[in-house]
Amino acid sequence: MNDAVKWQIVIVEDDPATRKLLERQLGDAGYVVRAFGDGRAALQPICEMGNGLVIADWEMPAMNGLELCAALRELHELQALGNIYYILLSAHSTKEQVVEGLAAGANDYLTKPYHPGELLARVQVGERMLRLQAELLQRNVDVQKANAQMAILANRLEQLANVDALTELPNRRCLFQRFEQLWASGRQESAPLSCVMVDVDSFKQLNDTYGHSAGDHVLKTIADAICQRVPRAELCGRFGGEEFLVLLPGLPTAEAARVADRLRADVAGLRVVYDGATITTSVSCGVAGRTPAMSCTDELVIAADALMYMAKQHGRNQVWFLGPDGRGRPLGAGPDHRGEPLVAPPPGKSVARTRDVRRRDRVQSPHAAAAHQ
Repeated sequence: MNDAVKWQIVIVEDDPATRKLLERQLGDAGYVVRAFGDGRAALQPICEMGNGLVIADWEMPAMNGLELCAALRELHELQALGNIYYILLSAHSTKEQVVEGLAAGANDYLTKPYHPGELLARVQVGERMLRLQAELLQRNVDVQKANAQMAILANRLEQLANVDALTELPNRRCLFQRFEQLWASGRQESAPLSCVMVDVDSFKQLNDTYGHSAGDHVLKTIADAICQRVPRAELCGRFGGEEFLVLLPGLPTAEAARVADRLRADVAGLRVVYDGATITTSVSCGVAGRTPAMSCTDELVIAADALMYMAKQHGRNQVWFLGPDGRGRPLGAGPDHRGEPLVAPPPGKSVARTRDVRRRDRVQSPHAAAAHQ
């Protein structure tokens, strides 16, 4: 508060002459003053005042100065009252009585008869205290605002770090962090863990025909379809380009393949309208479950990627999965289907080493030299 602004003062004094004298002296000093003859009459106006000073006589009928002070302190604790600087006015001057008044919650003590200069000096001390409290409160408010803004910024930065800007799915870095956690916990519990590699069919042709903006719109639409289909939306993400990775903890390979096939059917049924054109599309899926021979998430992803490529090689819009014999086979194939062996990954190839670099350097199946069309 500006130093030129005077605080409000409530006078509570049962003696009319003293009350009038206090009103005149404080009014002449520029203060806004309200006066009352007892504590009960003053209680509501003090609550309405908000922050300010109270000068109250000790000995009064109905509610004396100590009782009024205790009531105001209780209201302040309940956050039903602003900051009140309380000056107790009394003819009692012994140390014991002064201590009793301060112990009741008074901020200061003025003995009758008082000197006018001492009255104003003690009021000015109260003003300074109220001003410091107001400044401290404002600083706390400013700090809270700054903390709230920092929290918003931190959430935004976390989103930028963990979310793919186009699809709003978890990005590869975030998804692999969760993948590693699932891998470790699943190992301890001997629980099944499957993953699905999803690749949009003929995506280059789609971009060439309708433009990259249309391609982005298709990717966003497919991402939404994936979120609606998979059991846990936070466990699917954009692996890179037109590829998505879905993690299915607790599902063996055969059940995961059925989830992938329902997703494939969802996408095949989409009619994406963009800039007046109706675009149809499809996805090819590779599904692999963790086997005892796999030592890390990299190997599971590479297996799913290889199976996805098999789906593309055999006509696209298919789901291929890893059978118990370690061979890839299409979902829905008859018992006579012998499956196809997975080609071993190139020596030294690791998803962990390359998952956070550019798309041209990302880990792919052994068929990476061929475009995923």
